[in-house]
Amino acid sequence: MRTVKAISFVCLCLLTGSFMASGAPESKSTTPLTFANAVSFFKAAKFRATEVQPRCVIFFEGEWKSANVYNYGVIMVENSDEDIQVTFYLTDAHEMNWVTEFLDSQFFNRNETEKLFQLMNGRSDVRGQNVGRFHVDFHHWQPRHAQILVFSFTPVRGRG
Repeated sequence: MRTVKAISFVCLCLLTGSFMASGAPESKSTTPLTFANAVSFFKAAKFRATEVQPRCVIFFEGEWKSANVYNYGVIMVENSDEDIQVTFYLTDAHEMNWVTEFLDSQFFNRNETEKLFQLMNGRSDVRGQNVGRFHVDFHHWQPRHAQILVFSFTPVRGRG
């Protein structure tokens, strides 16, 4: 009987501990989302880069899937005076991983990441949505053979 009580107590502690841990706020430190940091992020992923001009860099990767099919992804990072815009042009599901990697990166805390995924999965265009430290515009188009996802991040004044 003692053994059953001990096992029950240990199980209860483990369950309670796991629930508390999953509900606890994550203390993920973030890296500022700047043009230079975003460019470094995609360069570190070993994308081929082309600097269009000092405030716009295009990254690309692709591969032949067959003699007639070439799948590729193009990522454009643009810097304006007010915002950072990141555009993804994707031709297959594999390339969608780069969107996931970016949204789940060190630039965003957990709450911001969750809200960005909600915007993306909402499948509707959004303008000026408050997402943590940013006002976000999001646009999604699906031409015949691609997906185009555009995120524009404007820092909320008075917040980092």
